[in-house]
Amino acid sequence: MRKAVLMAVAAWALAGSAEVPRIIAHRGGSKEQDQNTLAALRNSYAKGVRGFEIDVRLTQDRRIVLMHDDTIEKLTTGKGRVENLTSGEIAPVRTRTSGQPLPYLEEVLDFLRSAPDSFIQIELKCDKYREADRTALCEGAVKMVADRGLADRVVFICFEPKALKKVKELSPRQATCLVSDKVGPQLIKTARAVGAEYLSVQLNNLYRLFVKDAHKAGLKVTAWTVGSEEDARLAIAMGTDYVTTDIPAAQLEQKTARP
Repeated sequence: MRKAVLMAVAAWALAGSAEVPRIIAHRGGSKEQDQNTLAALRNSYAKGVRGFEIDVRLTQDRRIVLMHDDTIEKLTTGKGRVENLTSGEIAPVRTRTSGQPLPYLEEVLDFLRSAPDSFIQIELKCDKYREADRTALCEGAVKMVADRGLADRVVFICFEPKALKKVKELSPRQATCLVSDKVGPQLIKTARAVGAEYLSVQLNNLYRLFVKDAHKAGLKVTAWTVGSEEDARLAIAMGTDYVTTDIPAAQLEQKTARP
């Protein structure tokens, strides 16, 4: 019954009575190109996507590289834990599917400057970091964004509230987003306590009243990860502001999200 009602609301939204959410290409569009690569970002942008999400980690020599997993062997020709590898060791590594290099954050930010009307969510993958390493990641990323004058086109996102608090200490006006696979009043309280403007929550755990409560608290809500047209319609029905999707180009074609 709940699902039928939500789908009816989604149909109403798509008919033009309500606004569909903005699209965010998950890891650049991970089912349409190799994830977390410049090729993925460029492909999505060429298809009309203007919102992106990427994951970043620290290398051993304190470079900020794009990678979701803590080890690289699943997706690339290399081996090892990102934080134990130097940028020199990462340089020859390529993705298994299409042979793409692993980009660094500064390359992505340079792409962003060349891509009008685009914005990006930078996920700080630091849940297992010591405080010194978490601070180094936050400081490095915030400085790169500020130096390029891109603060208003970047949102730092993280599962770890301490990282978001650090970002705000470094740059109080920098937008942040708390990520969670669980929902409830405490999540809203935590987001507000660290000064976040956004929440990003797993779609399967979202419900409409939570989204309304988040909106009342001044928070915008993203649903992740949308993998089908049905997922997209459910996200619409719950009133989310953004959808993070692995299939951004396909979703734009379906008109279940907007750039």
